[in-house]
Order: sequence, then structure tokens, then C-alpha cells
Amino acid sequence: MADSDLFIDIVIIAMYVLLAVALGVTVWSAVRGVRRRQRRKSTRIGYSVAAGVALLLVVTYLLGSTHPIVSNGHTFDNPLWLRLTDMFIYSSIILIIVCSAITVIARFRR
Repeated sequence: MADSDLFIDIVIIAMYVLLAVALGVTVWSAVRGVRRRQRRKSTRIGYSVAAGVALLLVVTYLLGSTHPIVSNGHTFDNPLWLRLTDMFIYSSIILIIVCSAITVIARFRR
């Protein structure tokens, strides 16, 4: 077993721990938000943003490619992971563009 294999295991374990923490914080935040729910404009904006991001993820998943990819001599052909990869790439690009546009608009609006 090479030293690099040890580091790969540590990185994978760290990713699982971070994923578990992120999911836990998300559930905690959602429960806390529902308990404190009030009829305010900010609440409607928050729910609209959450619904928009969920819709964006669904649409970009459905538009993702299932064409096999060859990387470093290995062929990757699992349709689920190919679509998920495309979903995260496209969603990230779209969200960065939208956030940049909103920042520019807000800057010159005042």
C-alpha cells in the first residue's frame, strides 16, 4: 500500500464526514425555519429561492449527458454519475452568472 492510498482514504472519509455535517445542518436549519415561520416578505423570498434552486437542479439533471467519458484511460459510463456531474457543473455556472448579474444590478441601482 503506497502512501498516496492512505491519503485517498483520508480524503474520502473527510468527504463523508463533511457531507454528513452539511446534511445535518441543512435539516436543522429547515426545522428551525419552519418553527420560526412568519408571514414576511423575506420568508417568501427564501422559499422562492429554495424552490428555484431545486427546480434548477432538476432541470440541469434532466439535461445532463449520458455519453461515456474517457479520462486517464478509464471509461466512465454510469448514466447516474454522468448526469449528476453535468448537473453540478451546469448549476454552478448558472448560479455564478446569476449572482454576478444581481451584484452588478444592485451596485448600479443605488
